[in-house]
Amino acid sequence: MYSFLIVLFVLACVAMILVILLQAGKGQGLAGAFGGATSGAVFGGRGAATFLSRSTTILAITYMVLCLLIGMLYKSENETTRQSLIQQQAAEESTLPASDIPIAPIPEQGQN
Repeated sequence: MYSFLIVLFVLACVAMILVILLQAGKGQGLAGAFGGATSGAVFGGRGAATFLSRSTTILAITYMVLCLLIGMLYKSENETTRQSLIQQQAAEESTLPASDIPIAPIPEQGQN
């Protein structure tokens, strides 16, 4: 499941990059280089810009949802197996026999 979500995430990233680059900016962007002028006949005068804007919105929402799903899935998978160094040390010390636990010597009190 985790691998599948990662593949979808990468595909959404690549698709979003392509759609953003195809949008016409002040200099007409890459849309003109890849047939942006002919897309007016297919999508109408403003259709290509509307189509690319909607595609960008849908891909951005997909990207955010996949980020959240991957984050929650990663956290739930590693929550039980991942321990901090302090937790590991405490677990190791709790398994030591009582004779192996280091005990600090009690300082002697001086006589006055």
